[in-house]
Amino acid sequence: MKKLFLTLTIILSMTGTVFAGPERVTLITEDEGAMKDAPPGLYDVGRVLNTGPEIKIISPEIADEYHPPVDINIVFEPTDDAKVDMSKFKVEYIKIMSLDITDRFLQYTTKDGIRIKNADFPRGKHKLKVTIGDDHGGITEEIFTVKLL
Repeated sequence: MKKLFLTLTIILSMTGTVFAGPERVTLITEDEGAMKDAPPGLYDVGRVLNTGPEIKIISPEIADEYHPPVDINIVFEPTDDAKVDMSKFKVEYIKIMSLDITDRFLQYTTKDGIRIKNADFPRGKHKLKVTIGDDHGGITEEIFTVKLL
């Protein structure tokens, strides 16, 4: 019986099914995180368009500092009778230049929002801009900073 248990444990651990915690999702690489920050004022938090769906950052909480990985929970709430238009969805990493990282978020995004468990970022401050639109032509942008220790 011990042999069978040991054999199963070895096989399952080799396939990543045992002893493996939840898989981390790399959103920002170490090289990207090391890039120079944008000059102050260029992409200030809060300077955004706001004619489309509301973007609510549930987590990470903006004022807090985290140890990686972090969970990301962002909700899109359409206004009036408008519907979220996913063709307007975009996520940018704000550094000395803006990097389009939308493709890293797509599989975790629906018309209701973004939900990512175990998002991996390098240590430091990371400024992200999320853009979403609606079928009435409205666009909303939200810039927020994730701080990792």
